[in-house]
Amino acid sequence: MTDPERLDLESASDAYARERCLGKPNLVRALRESGKLKAREPNPDTLSGEKVHRGWAGVALETDRLKPAEAETLHALRKLERLVVTDWARREEVSLLGREVRLWLHHGLEPLHSGKYDVAYGTLATRRMLILDAKTLYGDVLPAHSNAQMRELVALARFNFPKCEEFTVAILAPNMATRTSIAVYDHFEAELALRRLRLSLSDAADPDAPRTPGTWCQYCPANPECLEAREHVGKTYNLAKRIETGEYILPLGERGSRFLDSVATASKVLDAMRERYKTLIASDPQSVPGWYLKPGNKVREITDVVAAHEIAANYMTLEQFLAAVEVKITPLEQQVGKKRFNELFASVLSFKQNAPSLARRGQELEQ
Repeated sequence: MTDPERLDLESASDAYARERCLGKPNLVRALRESGKLKAREPNPDTLSGEKVHRGWAGVALETDRLKPAEAETLHALRKLERLVVTDWARREEVSLLGREVRLWLHHGLEPLHSGKYDVAYGTLATRRMLILDAKTLYGDVLPAHSNAQMRELVALARFNFPKCEEFTVAILAPNMATRTSIAVYDHFEAELALRRLRLSLSDAADPDAPRTPGTWCQYCPANPECLEAREHVGKTYNLAKRIETGEYILPLGERGSRFLDSVATASKVLDAMRERYKTLIASDPQSVPGWYLKPGNKVREITDVVAAHEIAANYMTLEQFLAAVEVKITPLEQQVGKKRFNELFASVLSFKQNAPSLARRGQELEQ
C-alpha cells in the first residue's frame, strides 16, 4: 500500500498515536516496503464524513448525494465557520488562504512531514492565521488546546508562514454537545510546537523506538503484524483466565484500573485483527489454513411495508399490525434532518435507558 498524497510519510492526523507509540512509524514503513501493509476498508461513517468535507470544500464529486442528515451537518459547518471567522477577525480585513491544503515540513528539499487543514484564513495587517478543522462524527475529540493534531498543524503553519505572529486553531463539531473548541498560539508557542514536532519525528525515526500497545491500536494499519500488540492481548488473556479459575482475585484500586485499561486495549486490538483477517482471507482464501469466510445467516425481512399491510389486513386489525412494526429513527432522521426530526416528532418520542457500560473517567479519544 502506498499513500501518494502523504508520500508514505507521517502526518498530523497520526500525531495522537505516534506520541503514544513511537515505534509505530518504523513498523508501518517496514511493512509497506515488504508489501505486507494492507489498506483498511473505510466504514460508512468515514465515507459519510468525507462527503461532507468535500461539500464544505466545494469539491463534491458527481456521485456525492448528501442525505438530509449530511446536508444538515454541512449547513451547520458553514454556519459555524461564519460565526468563528467573524469573531476571530475583530473587524479586520481577512483573506481566505485555502481549503483542503496540505502543508509540508522539509529538511532542505527533502519532505519530512505534512498535515492538511480544512480551511484557513489570515490577516495581513496583524499577521494572524486561523485554521479550522471539522469533526463531523459523534465520537469524543480532545479539545483544541490539548489536541495533538491541531498542535502539529500549528507547527506546520509556523514553518510555512514564519512571519505570522499568532495562530488560532478551531475544531468545529456540529454533531457534538460542544460545537466549537478554540486554542490560540502566540509566536513563541508556535515555535515550541514546531520544535516538539521535530523532536517527535526524530524520536520516532530511532530504529529502537518502542512500540506501546493501547486503545490507539484499533486504527493502526500495522496491528495484525505487531508483536507487542499480540503479546499484550496474550498477557491480558492469561491474567483473565487465572482470575476466572480463582488463582487471582479481581484486582481493585489502581491495579484494577490498569487491568481494565489492558482489557479495553486487548478488546480493540482483537476486533481490529479480526476485521483485518476477514479482509485477508477474502482476498486470499488460502492465506490462513483451516479458516474461511462463513456466509452470513439469511434473515427474513419485509421491505414493502405497504404491501405487507394489505396482506395482513385480511387477518388482523391495524393496531395489531402496527404493534409488530418497528419505526426506525435513523432512516426518518436522514429524510428530514436530525434537528427537524426532533421538532416534528417531539410529541411521540420517548427515551429508553440502555444498560450502563464501563467507561474510563475523563477519557476522550482523538480522531
